[in-house]
Amino acid sequence: MQIYSEEKQERDFIIMEKTVKLDKGNISKEKIDFEKEEFKIILNSRSQRITSPRISILKILKSNHKPLTISEIHNELSSGKIDLATVYRTMKLFSELEIVNEIDFKDEFKRYELIYDRHHHHHIVCRKCKSVENVEACILDEIEKLLSKKGYTEISHSLEFFGICKNCSSS
Repeated sequence: MQIYSEEKQERDFIIMEKTVKLDKGNISKEKIDFEKEEFKIILNSRSQRITSPRISILKILKSNHKPLTISEIHNELSSGKIDLATVYRTMKLFSELEIVNEIDFKDEFKRYELIYDRHHHHHIVCRKCKSVENVEACILDEIEKLLSKKGYTEISHSLEFFGICKNCSSS
C-alpha cells in the first residue's frame, strides 16, 4: 500500500495557497475550496481529467473513515446524474492509480478507501452486524523492515481482523 507522503501533501497545499492582487494593490487570499483543489492536484499529478463525478466520489471517500463498497459510494452521491457504471469505472481507475486502496473482507464486496491522506492501518469487521472499525496499530512494519534487509522491494501487506463486536456480544 502506498501512502501519500507528508512531504508531497505539504507541497501540494502550498501550491493551493493562491493569492490575488486587488485593484488597490492589496493582497488577500482568494476563497478556495481547498478540498476540491486538493482533488484536482491529485488527478492532475496522475495526468487525469478533472470531472465532476471524480471529484464527487473523492469527496465521499474523504468524508468517510471506513472502507466503502461501490453501492455505498453510489448511494451517497447526491445527484442521480452519476450512474453505477461510472462509479465502477472510476473506482477501478483510482485503484490502478493508487489513489484508493481496494480492501477485501472475504465477503462478496470489494471496499475502497483513500490512500493519500490516511496513515497505514488495518480493520476489524464484526461477523454479525458487519460493522467496520479501524485498527490504528500495526506491528508488521518490523517484519517489512526485515524483509527489506533481505533484498525485497515494494513490500506491502494486508491484514484484516474478524470478530464479534461488543454490541452483538451483549445481545
